[in-house]
Amino acid sequence: MRIVMTQRELSNVAGSEMVTVEVAKTLAARGHEIAVYSPKIGDVAKLLLPSGVQVLCELRDAPWTPDLIHGQHHLPAMAAIARFPTSSAIYYCHGTQPWVERPPVHGRIGRYVMMCEWMVLRTQAELGLAPERVTFIPNFVNTTRFSEVRRAPAQIRNALLFGGSRLPEAELVQLEAACAALGIKLDKIGHAYKSHRPRPEVFLQQYDLVFAIGKCALEAMATGCAVIPIIPGQAGALVTADTFDEWAFSNFGPRYFMSSSQINEQWLRKQIDRYSPSDLERITAKVRVECTIDVAVDRLEAIYREAAQAKPAALVADDSFAPYLEQLAKDVDPMWAELEGIHGKLKKLAEMKAKLRESTRAQQHQQVELLALYRKFHGDHLPRHLRCRELLHRMWASLRAQWSRKRLRHVIPAE
Repeated sequence: MRIVMTQRELSNVAGSEMVTVEVAKTLAARGHEIAVYSPKIGDVAKLLLPSGVQVLCELRDAPWTPDLIHGQHHLPAMAAIARFPTSSAIYYCHGTQPWVERPPVHGRIGRYVMMCEWMVLRTQAELGLAPERVTFIPNFVNTTRFSEVRRAPAQIRNALLFGGSRLPEAELVQLEAACAALGIKLDKIGHAYKSHRPRPEVFLQQYDLVFAIGKCALEAMATGCAVIPIIPGQAGALVTADTFDEWAFSNFGPRYFMSSSQINEQWLRKQIDRYSPSDLERITAKVRVECTIDVAVDRLEAIYREAAQAKPAALVADDSFAPYLEQLAKDVDPMWAELEGIHGKLKKLAEMKAKLRESTRAQQHQQVELLALYRKFHGDHLPRHLRCRELLHRMWASLRAQWSRKRLRHVIPAE
């Protein structure tokens, strides 16, 4: 089968990028002709070339009309559907947020494939799709790549916060403090923590416990690491053999409004107390049999065949809308990334303002103490200019010096 896959970008080694790479390479190894379209191509694209997978930055460069479009990410998927009006399509959904991930509603999309069962229910309700159009393929691990399995440790001595969204600073401090209190060394790896490392199949072998969700969690379990899913604002529980299927239902991600657990020492101690080496070995064996890429691609090929058999009637061969969508995908993505960056800066600025207010209150309290100390030794004959100008000037200078070190000169104006 000739298949065009779409992907928002092929620049960084991240979740959906590696799903695309691994699925495309496996399909090519099974005899399919594969081309991957991405409006933003980088180093990750090089991983596809040795397998004979073609990489396209423009859909007009496709060497053939595909039998099927494997759409991922809203705009690139719609561009491919517009470019190839007689091709069947499926949409492989990695998430419903942010908007670049949101599934497009289009009559040519025969199947919507979710990453977990929980997303099926949400997508049906949110987009009003018929149940027969929405299915799921659980996340997977490439066990050829993650070939080494570490021995389950007798006790947890070190941990890794791996991938996912960055925890708020207060929660990160709580996690570090909880680990320290239990004698657990904590490392952080991921783009969110500015400490990206490209080969988890190697570095995961160094850790007893991993805080992760989704594909990162599965890869850790396949390597022989204990896993506790956590997300901003929600602490999960240690994945055990008994709770594995429950966690798989939501792609190993805690769900809001389902628990009030928060990151703290008491919570972590409770999870560590539940750890069992033999239980971890059962989980690792289960993942390496039931959650492999071969199992996932078997199911994906079956969905391809179903979608191809329900091939839509040929439409008018007008692909004039495709270049517009291709350009829109290139133009809008940087704007989305810029907006996300602005939100992050605004959040950081709000945190700094809160610290500034706290520091101001501390300085005011210090001023009162200094006045009291002066009166203790000199009585009430404090010159007015010292009371009102000198101490205030010193307080203001102290604040400016403190925050200028944190690059806040734009917040406190120069004299």
